[in-house]
Amino acid sequence: MLKPFALLALLSLVACNSPEKRLQRLQHDFWEKFARQDFFKIQLKNEVLHLPLPPAAQAVEQQKSLAVKLKKEADAINEEKLDVANRKQLAQLQAALGDYMMQDGTVFFDPSRCIVTDHLSLLADHPDLPVFLENVPVYYAQIEQSWQTPDVRYVEKAVDKAQITLDLLRELEGKSSGELISRIKPVQASVKDFIGLCQSARLK
Repeated sequence: MLKPFALLALLSLVACNSPEKRLQRLQHDFWEKFARQDFFKIQLKNEVLHLPLPPAAQAVEQQKSLAVKLKKEADAINEEKLDVANRKQLAQLQAALGDYMMQDGTVFFDPSRCIVTDHLSLLADHPDLPVFLENVPVYYAQIEQSWQTPDVRYVEKAVDKAQITLDLLRELEGKSSGELISRIKPVQASVKDFIGLCQSARLK
């Protein structure tokens, strides 16, 4: 008969190896190894914003080998023991890994993460808005310099979200004046350039 502490350790081991836990670990490994990004920092008065940049190109063969390993582990998960939401997440993970293996190891890049709409909305009436606006064109210039061919599944989403950013900038411009308008114009131009990058990737 197992002692209480041994039984507890065994139950913990089983829990850690449950389909849900294995899926969570694989999702973490995928985002850490394939979608991890560098960040562009904007220093505001009381906080620092971290805006994601395209991931740096990594060793292709190493990435491909890891994708094969993670795909094998994902395929081994018993999806019948998962709830509907986790089954969907497993299918998405399997598809992403499968796509990566078919793309000759190109880096995973979701351009829809490089959108400033949420920050712009939060700072619209904030004293830090001019500082934020001043940095956005620099941010998008850095994105252009480190641009990677994005995952095509996220390009349309990125374009749609960037269009929302332009709508918000037009609203902000309509109720602003002077120096603030002069800072909004370069932001609008940089967002339009970003949309152009995304659209060019869609045509490839």
